[in-house]
Amino acid sequence: MKKSLFNFVLILFGSALYVNLFWQEQLGLNALLFSLFAIAAAWWRWPEALRREEVQVLIGGTVLSALLTVWHNSLLAKTAHVLSFLLLIGYLQQEKVRFVVFALLLGLANVLETPLTLARSLKDTLPRRSNWQTASRWVQLALLPLGLGAVFAFLYYHANPRFALAFDFLWRRLSFSFEWILLGERLWPLIRGIFVMAGLLGASHLALLASGIESKLPFSLNRRQKRFYLWPPGMLSLRNEYQASLIAFGLLNGLLFLANIADLRYVWVSYGTATPQELSQYVHEGTYLLIFAILLAMAAVIWYFRGNLNFYPENAWLRGLAFLWLAQNAMLALSVGLRNWHYVAHYGLAYKRLGVFWFLSLVLYGLYTLFRKVKEQKSLAFLLHCNGWAAYAALILFSFVNWDLAITRYNLQANIPGEIDARFLFEEVSDKNLYLLYQCRDRLLEKSSLDEKGVEHALREKRQRLANRRQFLSWRSWNYADARNEYFLAKIPPP
Repeated sequence: MKKSLFNFVLILFGSALYVNLFWQEQLGLNALLFSLFAIAAAWWRWPEALRREEVQVLIGGTVLSALLTVWHNSLLAKTAHVLSFLLLIGYLQQEKVRFVVFALLLGLANVLETPLTLARSLKDTLPRRSNWQTASRWVQLALLPLGLGAVFAFLYYHANPRFALAFDFLWRRLSFSFEWILLGERLWPLIRGIFVMAGLLGASHLALLASGIESKLPFSLNRRQKRFYLWPPGMLSLRNEYQASLIAFGLLNGLLFLANIADLRYVWVSYGTATPQELSQYVHEGTYLLIFAILLAMAAVIWYFRGNLNFYPENAWLRGLAFLWLAQNAMLALSVGLRNWHYVAHYGLAYKRLGVFWFLSLVLYGLYTLFRKVKEQKSLAFLLHCNGWAAYAALILFSFVNWDLAITRYNLQANIPGEIDARFLFEEVSDKNLYLLYQCRDRLLEKSSLDEKGVEHALREKRQRLANRRQFLSWRSWNYADARNEYFLAKIPPP
């Protein structure tokens, strides 16, 4: 009971801390402070779970993403922090889970189970019947003295002006005057805090279900006897399936070979001769279709190597064609990356172009895990496990870079053939790049379509947006990126 009571107190205290740190604030230093408290509370609540390697990795990811949020306060760092926190909740359960996707769903479900968690904690902390009887007896004994005290206080208050003054003074000092509007504004953050803390410290009803499903998903394949309901075994024998797969991978390799030869000729060798219109068509119309083709190719490998073909004794040719197919798709992914890079070199960096590079890195790793699946006879669960952790690791690694500043620096400093897209830098990139735009005003005048009046107007507008965003924020939302901007702008008088 003592542990349940302390757990309930921790949920309430953590919720109050959440309100104090995040009410009318943005993510910044408060994210790091709350994360440290939450990890300490989880250490007390789940000592066994914290010995697992996955939980230790996610604790590191939560703290690291919080530090990156304080450092450059990017949307990517904030996303990584929220995702790390949810994954930590999912992995902290007593029943072990392996898959990142399962842990994320379990973390979300556990947060939504907060009413049940609080009900269980309250039930465990309520005193027993004998204690209620004792408390009731003391309440009855105290009613008469309190009633007499109220009567005599009323008489003395109206009979003695000095007593009335003293009583009013004490009442003003000791009473609480609630501002109901303010209380309503704080109520929603309090509810969010309760959900977060109860999700962190509560045991999910779905953890056992998720663990049971995972136990039926081994990483290695086992040969199984197939059942045929509509056709006799001779029509769908393993040999026929092998021959059909051999024809399919042979045909697909031939088609992809022609596509890769074309890319070698027009993307790797003579891409510089493409016109701006051709360059735009290559990227905007071709890139996403090719990425979809690579994903479809990966799905084809998963489908054909889903079962007993992995154990067919004469499948050396099929495995060889599958390896060639994966290698050619890796070549295609590199060609897509090169197309994107040529486009960046011509038009500058942008968020979607960076997203293509990030996604292609995951695709290349996915192709490698598919190679291991075919070679080592692994299952779909193996792919989900490896690629889930790879996606999380890539998110954390990419969060190390302040891409708002990286995009601004590259677009201002790179020797791109066309004009600098100043509107994109002023309106779509966040205000973290404001001090760089002030430092590079001459470059903007030289390479963009804006004149001096347009640049100054855009700088004033962006500076005003920063001031409006930071106007009512306190030390809780402190981050280095905003502090650097404010330090630089303090040297420049407002227009």
